[in-house]
Amino acid sequence: MFTARVAIHPTSDLPGTLLQCDFSGHRFLFGRVAEGTQRALLSRGSKLSRARQIFMTGQTSFIDQIGGLPGLLLSAADQGLKELGIYGDKNIAWAVASFRHAVFRDCIDITVRHATQDIVNDFMTVVPVELGGQEDIRMAPDDAKALDEYIASVISAMFPKTKKSGNNFDEIAYAAKRFSTDQLIRVPDARRGKGPSLSYIIQPHTVRGKFNAKKADELGVPRDSTRNSIIGGNSHTLPGGRVITTDMLVDPDQYLKRIIYLDIPTMRHFEDARKKNWLADVPTSAEHKMGMRTNIDSLDRLPGTRQEAAVCVIVHQLGPEVHPFSAEYVEFMKQFGPDCEHVIAHPDYIPDSISHTRSAQLNAALRLVSPGNFNQLYTAPAKSQIPEKYLPFTTPVAVAGRTQPTDSASLEPVEKQEFRAIPLVTGIEYKVKGSTVESTSSEFAQEALTNYAALANMQEELLTDIMVRAPDLAERIKLAQDKYFKRQERHVERRRKHARSTSDVSSSSSSESEIEGIAVSEDKKAFGNVSIIAVGTGSAVPAVFRNVIGTIVRLPFYEPPNYKRTYWKGTPFMSKSILLDCGESTVGNLARMFGPGPDGVDQKLREVKLAFISHMHGDHHFGLLSFVKARQEAFTRYRIRRLSEANLSNTPMDDNTLFLIAPQMAVSWLEEWEQLYPGLLDGVRFIDARFFLREPESPIYTPHFASVFSDLSQSLDIATIRVVKAVHCLDSYSGSIEFHNGFKLSYSGDTRPNENFVDIGKNTSLLIHEATMDDPLLADAISKRHSTVSEALGVARQMNARNLFLTHFSQRYPVSPRFFAASAGERLSGIRELREDRHGMFLLRNMSSLFKEDAENWNRSLKLTLAYDGMIIKMKDMHKQGAWTDVLRFVFKNLLTEPEEESDDLVVKEPQRVNLFRRKRGVVRRGIRMHGRSGRGIVLAWLI
Repeated sequence: MFTARVAIHPTSDLPGTLLQCDFSGHRFLFGRVAEGTQRALLSRGSKLSRARQIFMTGQTSFIDQIGGLPGLLLSAADQGLKELGIYGDKNIAWAVASFRHAVFRDCIDITVRHATQDIVNDFMTVVPVELGGQEDIRMAPDDAKALDEYIASVISAMFPKTKKSGNNFDEIAYAAKRFSTDQLIRVPDARRGKGPSLSYIIQPHTVRGKFNAKKADELGVPRDSTRNSIIGGNSHTLPGGRVITTDMLVDPDQYLKRIIYLDIPTMRHFEDARKKNWLADVPTSAEHKMGMRTNIDSLDRLPGTRQEAAVCVIVHQLGPEVHPFSAEYVEFMKQFGPDCEHVIAHPDYIPDSISHTRSAQLNAALRLVSPGNFNQLYTAPAKSQIPEKYLPFTTPVAVAGRTQPTDSASLEPVEKQEFRAIPLVTGIEYKVKGSTVESTSSEFAQEALTNYAALANMQEELLTDIMVRAPDLAERIKLAQDKYFKRQERHVERRRKHARSTSDVSSSSSSESEIEGIAVSEDKKAFGNVSIIAVGTGSAVPAVFRNVIGTIVRLPFYEPPNYKRTYWKGTPFMSKSILLDCGESTVGNLARMFGPGPDGVDQKLREVKLAFISHMHGDHHFGLLSFVKARQEAFTRYRIRRLSEANLSNTPMDDNTLFLIAPQMAVSWLEEWEQLYPGLLDGVRFIDARFFLREPESPIYTPHFASVFSDLSQSLDIATIRVVKAVHCLDSYSGSIEFHNGFKLSYSGDTRPNENFVDIGKNTSLLIHEATMDDPLLADAISKRHSTVSEALGVARQMNARNLFLTHFSQRYPVSPRFFAASAGERLSGIRELREDRHGMFLLRNMSSLFKEDAENWNRSLKLTLAYDGMIIKMKDMHKQGAWTDVLRFVFKNLLTEPEEESDDLVVKEPQRVNLFRRKRGVVRRGIRMHGRSGRGIVLAWLI
């Protein structure tokens, strides 16, 4: 018996598809491990340590195929995985080697291979099938061999089998030293989009029949080697002359039906798929040992006894141009018979439903109490529906060994159905037991048309639950929501009046104050319109409630006086944004937050003019490649739309330049992937972060960087940028940006408390600081070179910051750090305990004399916000988070639970349907309680 389950289906925030096959607790993954995969599996309680092999389909691509692999590998290794095989096309090993600067785990055996022939393990034979292969542009044999050997040595260095790391091990320094002579690894096959696409035949091993010991006793077969001889196929004559043959004592072997995973991106690949023999006989394990291999191009098919109903499921991963219900594709599906079920993964037939359910629950709770700070997450139904005549039957049927337990009545006899087809949706499961296949496809085929709307029901269900358990709290929520929506109506009306009042005003009458710059020049009250988008707020690896770090700061700019942008619907200013670090799934999270289209995620991508990457740990930059590519595509769509609008054709186009301040290693990594994405760096203007250090001993001040910085300053009205080395890893930086109108933004990146950072951030308007650990974990913070909550508060106090945004929380805190009951001032007093670490000592040295003087005054004036994924907050509203206290307390304690993790036992368990908002007995969820600005200051308390 084995189970095949759709673990992931493609959505706006998770472009991959993953089929999970379980054999006695051993897991094999087929499909595309795109960004967000590890988080989606984790949110469903899936144990990554069970994985044994990963089979990548299609063509090697970072954005929709392999972008989630680094996080998955790191998480699986941390869960105790010791051995893993990864298979893909010719570029798969090169792609894994491209992560060498940031991915490192020791005591693990990672094998990465080009899948060219049958792959046999203890449970199945996997036959790779290349589709659409054209004449290869081959390297010289010696060059190809040297490249393969070097890539293999790189992967061995990334995943050494012996212990190398320790408490102070710096992966970035290790990579810089180990790969110092390597500038760029040549990609073996640069024909992305034109090369072959990889598909697979999954053929489980035949299950040998069981020996009937009871019957052997009845027949008088002696209990010795005679029985083994009979099992081996020999006959035996009993003393009475009766001949005992194998078939009398051994049940027939069970041939398990195969599964096929097709990845067909274009019609060229489909034409090749039509020529393949998908029913070719797959050699047994013994035959493989003799050198036999599957010949997919031959005309020889399975023996007649096994040919009928040989395939139970086919997954069709199709590109936009390959329509699954065109005449030629329907004929292709018919050849597999009426008992084969076709699972369609085409962009038009899959609903854009929620991928990360647990995170969406938290968003629903937060939106209840603060709808202005959390958007309704985007969902959408499938654009097209599977023709009804192909949908699975809805009565309990048992045809050709298939059972489908359902409730409603069947519409037509089984014999009239040419084949069955359903949309690929997460959760579809097939249990193959010999010749019987148990399927949940009927249920999911019906739900696929509506499950995208589950998010809207989620918030309603949550509010209903609160009304039952805490009616007073529910009433307060409703009052808060009514107040918010009335405020929104007034805001819309003001915008309409503004649009009418400005429509008759000539652009030449604009006042001098309405120049391009952050809000109104020198008007510090206008700084309140600066907003922060918390795309991801976690650290290390993606987790259930928090994705890895990514923060956008939106700066409101007035329009130039002679340029009216009517498509802004009357809003008085445009926005330009700064992206601070870019972890995995940054683009996907933005798409889920703002939805598709020119006024959705495309607008947010185009607004970003500067990206700052603090260092090269994977959680801070593995989303950069997809961000750069998605931003380019957003500008392409924008320009096409603008050119098609006659009334806007004479207005200037937005500049697509993206300024990138980062370690040199970041642009080197992008350059390596530019081999597969030609033009990836078009419009990207890079400045090495060391340029802003101004260190005499290691000057990076070049005329080129100076010219780029001059253009950056003009674009964003920047006066100065100062950068210091962070106390974290090699080439890690903290920075401060000051604008001509006096606004100052400081970003810590990952660091221990840093006196140099305090110096460049004095009197900052907005400080965004990491708070990875809570105070009890000071030793861990010191060891891993991060800051605690109190240390971040101390840095803010020493800077005299008035707005503090805490983010980058450890994933050990499911929702928020477990704060002690103490005001900000009292927590700062606790810094006296930080004597063991020199990076914390300066806080004590510089601040001990201030506690009695003005700590409480600063405590009252500080606007502190704790970041949550999906939060959108303006600086002027940063003090209002305390209003969320009671609802979050109730939700965390009663309604939100972590997913039930799979058992360590190597058994396949029955799936269970669970209530999204159940309370897990015996488990207490802890969150954060915050009181707003008052004489008591900002109070952080236990939530129990």
